[in-house]
Amino acid sequence: MQKIESTKNEQIKQINKLKQKKYRQQTNTYLLEGWHVIKEALTHQPAEILTLLMTNDHFEEVDPFLVNAKFAVLQISPQIAEILSDTVHTDGIFAVAKLPDPQKIELDIEKPWLVLDHIADPGNAGTMVRTADAAGYAGVVFSAGAIDPFNSKVVRAMQGSQFHLQVLQLDDLEAFLTAQRKKGYRLFGTLVDDSATDIREVTLKDQHYVLMMGNEAHGLSPELAEIANDNLYLPIFGNAESLNVAIAAAVIMYQLQMKL
Repeated sequence: MQKIESTKNEQIKQINKLKQKKYRQQTNTYLLEGWHVIKEALTHQPAEILTLLMTNDHFEEVDPFLVNAKFAVLQISPQIAEILSDTVHTDGIFAVAKLPDPQKIELDIEKPWLVLDHIADPGNAGTMVRTADAAGYAGVVFSAGAIDPFNSKVVRAMQGSQFHLQVLQLDDLEAFLTAQRKKGYRLFGTLVDDSATDIREVTLKDQHYVLMMGNEAHGLSPELAEIANDNLYLPIFGNAESLNVAIAAAVIMYQLQMKL
């Protein structure tokens, strides 16, 4: 095991650059922080981990995962942990992981998909991924104009759910939706508009559907609303103008899944 104590170490400098999107894209890797998230990766997708970095107080809990490990393991100083951290109080464990390859997306999973169209808030994005995981979805597809799903704040909000389902950002969202429609998937848009279909009126016979959620301020793009088989809305019983998009997504995902 290599031990690194200097904050000026070149390898540490390169890993720290993964906080920036352009370096994530250049290297096809991203940075994980925190034992909970890293444990999910080591448990469910250890092949996605390239390098594990930790201070010396993590060896006992990590040791069971190091048998036949294919990744490099680095012991780092508390000073390096502070530099790499994107939180106020780091627990001193990090990992460099592979970004998902859009070319290897598994479209044949017989489960629903969530599409996030121009979602901008990292907390909302991560929460919706985590909820899709809990609701049994195959994956979450971010539009090209949405926030980077591997932004550190999104990764923190996902809480490791990216290792349970597919999380991808696609330049050609239309191609994905066309492929799903050809396989018999229904496309559901979401609108804050009572001329759309009340979620309570929807019937489902299987999990072949795609749910599309729109931007926090502007809603679903007209292009996606146009190609949807149905646009859904949640009735508002009180005086609030609308629901937070992550809350709305959670209610709709569970409403749809409980119809089966």
